[in-house]
Amino acid sequence: MFSFYVSGKAATASFRVPETHTFHQTLPLPPKSTVIGMMGAALGLPLHAAHSFASSNGILIGVRGSHKGLMRDLWNYRKVTGKEKKYSPADIRNRRHYSILIREFLTDCNFTFVFGAESVEPLEEIRSAMKEPVYALTAGNSDDLLKTTNISPVQDVKAEPVTKFDHTIIPGDVSTQCTPAIDFRTLPVTQTVDTPQVFLLPTQFSFEGDKRTVTERKHFTFIGSGVVLDNPVTGYTIDNTHFVML
Repeated sequence: MFSFYVSGKAATASFRVPETHTFHQTLPLPPKSTVIGMMGAALGLPLHAAHSFASSNGILIGVRGSHKGLMRDLWNYRKVTGKEKKYSPADIRNRRHYSILIREFLTDCNFTFVFGAESVEPLEEIRSAMKEPVYALTAGNSDDLLKTTNISPVQDVKAEPVTKFDHTIIPGDVSTQCTPAIDFRTLPVTQTVDTPQVFLLPTQFSFEGDKRTVTERKHFTFIGSGVVLDNPVTGYTIDNTHFVML
């Protein structure tokens, strides 16, 4: 398989857990669907075309990342039911038909996105787009701008069994097969230890105009602090870093 990676940083990032409404919990890392959307933004493609490009070219995604903090922000939004309603100046002044939601944000984020495929051509196309994106790259929300810091060349990588992971995403639920790879006795008291988290996330969609419908969901394990798996999974080592392709 051929691959290359894009590294970047963002002051804030938020990746909403699907089906959350008044409380927007964030995922610890961007899921595959978010990375495909970012790829589409770089290529100048609408969302349905970005997913079609990824599917037709067999694009695989690997994700790594870390953050230094977590915050919650209050958002004021206007509730709309049925057809769009025009509010009077008095409604707006009195804040009628408004409500509040809480949104989680990761802060001081660093991410690495790996793009893999069996052919070099689509990867070179994505790599070129990442250097000069058509639309701004974001880390989740439209105002969470992502600044790229490094784009590697396309290289040939080999699959291998891997057991040690940290700050990445692994397909399936492997939360019961993990052993901490850190010595708690030597950790500073200020260092946070993140245990694996499992989420059921959308992986495929059908598109009809502006409407997007989820057609498939799968479990993914988000690995925080270092762990060792009881059973190895197929992974790739790129610049001395372990990835699993999604």
